[in-house]
Amino acid sequence: MYDCHDSAAPMKQPETSTARTRELGHELQRIRKRSGYSGADMSRTLGWGFPKVSRLESGQRSVQPGDVAIYLARARATPDELEELVSLASDPHSHQLQFHSPGLPDSLRTLTLLEAHSTAITTYSPDVIPALLQTDSYVRAVLRRYGHTGPDLETAVEARLARHALFARRSRPALTFYIHENALRGVASDSTVMNEQLVQLQLASSLPQCQIHVVPATAEEPGDGREFSVFRHDGNQPVFQVDAFAASLFLEEDSVIAFYREFLRHLTTAALDRDQSRNWIVNRTSELERTTPGNARQLAEAFTLLTSTTHSRNGKTHEDCAS
Repeated sequence: MYDCHDSAAPMKQPETSTARTRELGHELQRIRKRSGYSGADMSRTLGWGFPKVSRLESGQRSVQPGDVAIYLARARATPDELEELVSLASDPHSHQLQFHSPGLPDSLRTLTLLEAHSTAITTYSPDVIPALLQTDSYVRAVLRRYGHTGPDLETAVEARLARHALFARRSRPALTFYIHENALRGVASDSTVMNEQLVQLQLASSLPQCQIHVVPATAEEPGDGREFSVFRHDGNQPVFQVDAFAASLFLEEDSVIAFYREFLRHLTTAALDRDQSRNWIVNRTSELERTTPGNARQLAEAFTLLTSTTHSRNGKTHEDCAS
């Protein structure tokens, strides 16, 4: 498995598989199963060899719009599904720029599939806590800044928190987060909300396959300051998601990969290591506790106890969790 800290790790260059073909294949398989057909059924119905159906559904072959249209018609896809997926098959760049509600890429199908099938995810977040680590209260504070209110806010919060199911998966990916100091000091105007969020980060940093690194404010930033994530799949080209206000870019080009590999190389040098980052977060939590009303200290102690219990049960040290 690729180590996010080894910028020289080799990348396998696939011949045909891309995020677009894998997403298309996933949808073809979903629609086929919904209609009650097996892969062998589709092979016989279409008069195609079974390997062609299998490779089409797994995204491991070049996609022809005509083949997609025939497949979907036989699988009894809806007219909307037919139009959307034939369009996806026709334009190799159609998936790259995807629009969404302000600050809310969570319901994008491409993002959902990338998180579901990646073996490793690395995220850099300069302004806010990464979405996969946000508490309920912090999510609400962030989404209100983007204008989400009322029922729309509740739907948005539900979509964001649903992504946290990734942590419950038995085969969850290796997760690495680079969080800028600015994100750890701001955003939530309510100190209680920020305190709870920092405690959540302490817990997350102790979970298996989860690394959190603080990027100090003094570190020179090599990029344009946008949040991005890189999704890795064994044997396939990595996919980079770059977030903007109301859109996300999903990129796989060699030039993009080269740029962000250099960015990640810089981050590994500039960021605090795992233990230093955890200590930084603990100290920042203590600062907030002195000004936070209520039971923030008890909450922090409860999370610390839970973390210790988890380590004892697994027989792992903090260092083991990221290996």
